[in-house]
Amino acid sequence: MEKQTISRDELHKIPHDLLVDMFLQLNSSLTIMQQQNETLIKQVSSLQESIAVLTQQRFGRKTEKLSEMPGQLSLAFDSSDAVNEAEVRTDDGILEEPEIQTVVTRLKAKTKGKREADLAGIETIVEPAITIPEEQLTELFPRGYHQLPYEVYKDLEYQPAMFVVHEHHIAVYAGNGDTGVVRADRPDRLLKNSILTTSLAAGIFEEKYVNHSPYNRIEASFKCKDANIARQNMAGWMITIYDRYLRPLGREFHKELLKSKLIHCDETPFKMPDNGRGPNSKEYMWVYHTCERYDSPPIFIYDYQQTRKAENPRNFLDRYKGILMTDGYQVYHTLAEERPDELKVAGCWAHAKHKFTEIVKSVGAKTSNGIIADKANRRISAIYHVDNMYKESSLEERLDNRKNSVKPLVDEYFAWLKTLQGSPEIDQSSKTAKAINYSINQEPYLRLFLTNAIIPLDNNDAERSIRTFCVGKKNWQIIDSKQGAEASAMLYSIAETAKANGLKPYEYFQYILLGSDAAASG
Repeated sequence: MEKQTISRDELHKIPHDLLVDMFLQLNSSLTIMQQQNETLIKQVSSLQESIAVLTQQRFGRKTEKLSEMPGQLSLAFDSSDAVNEAEVRTDDGILEEPEIQTVVTRLKAKTKGKREADLAGIETIVEPAITIPEEQLTELFPRGYHQLPYEVYKDLEYQPAMFVVHEHHIAVYAGNGDTGVVRADRPDRLLKNSILTTSLAAGIFEEKYVNHSPYNRIEASFKCKDANIARQNMAGWMITIYDRYLRPLGREFHKELLKSKLIHCDETPFKMPDNGRGPNSKEYMWVYHTCERYDSPPIFIYDYQQTRKAENPRNFLDRYKGILMTDGYQVYHTLAEERPDELKVAGCWAHAKHKFTEIVKSVGAKTSNGIIADKANRRISAIYHVDNMYKESSLEERLDNRKNSVKPLVDEYFAWLKTLQGSPEIDQSSKTAKAINYSINQEPYLRLFLTNAIIPLDNNDAERSIRTFCVGKKNWQIIDSKQGAEASAMLYSIAETAKANGLKPYEYFQYILLGSDAAASG
């Protein structure tokens, strides 16, 4: 169809009222198109942001630090170097950044006595002194000599693991006539009719639950040392040991953990093919732990559950009265609402910060959303910095600092976010809007640390704890059965609790089994 145009003369012939109507209709259409265009631009920007974040998560660096960006503060949560003592807080609650200076890297001086400290826990064998024969000394020193102090040096020998078969002979006696047969007393055995010893069980435990090696790799490693032990046998041994000896220890761990003033908590999914609920369903490993800071010995408890529902922590923390340090998962908040006088939930600033960090890492600090995310990052860095200044102080001094110096920064952070929430300048489907809403929704829990000096700013301790299970999970991919998951939970609990208390996991596991075996046989 041929395009038609209207000449000026033809326009003059159109009635005035009709021209006004046409103009108003055209203006209305342009306004609608402009609004649609602005919406599309926001949606495209939001999609670009989401793609950049996903790309960063899949292929980018995992560190939270943004120090490679000129003029940015370090985002290391526990670092006291994020800002220095000379900085002052500006009116918007962000610490002033120092001028960029050239950093000169110097080689670190060797620490005196480091080698002795590194070898302190290893048995030392003093070898026979290396001397010079008497006749040679007489020839070298015709006028006589005297011996100076020995020159001493150390080296470290590695002795690979080895297997030794112990063959036991039990005397058997029969009386003359039909008086029966008598056998000498056998030594107690860990499992009846099994070659398993406490040392072998401890070795498998260390490889699997401390060094994160799957059973097939342990089987291959043992075979290289001429010990042919099937992985199925190892898995069966560990499950049987758990059922027979370790359940009471788990109850004692649980009882002691509930005495703590504060408990860290986190959870992670894993796969189990034989769960009766379909191949794509998820199982969950929960971790609860505490440490000396909360008037409790370091205790780690891994708890296997089939779901991520509230009933799991509700049952585990049934008798607990104190503070639960968690991420923003609603299940924990539900528990606090059910028992407001007994259980308090503290929110994790690291999770709030991470949502802004990944935006800055993905889209930079110069886009409109990147600028907002960068400001949020620096505000949270300021909160960490001012709080960490009193990290080693008494609880009274730390609480006083939080009330007088940290609280104003927290107030300004949330006040600033609330001016941005729902802003027409920010697409509400974007990662930036979601990060803003997350902090605001978590505000009551994120503020709780201001009321109690023992509450940390984040749940990083639990994140590190669950990471131990995740490292193993990446190696072995799946747990085959419910019994295996329950046993693994207890064995991980023993491994992490031993390490946290400065114990050697191999020796500690042997100690547990020897004590349990004696108790069982007694």
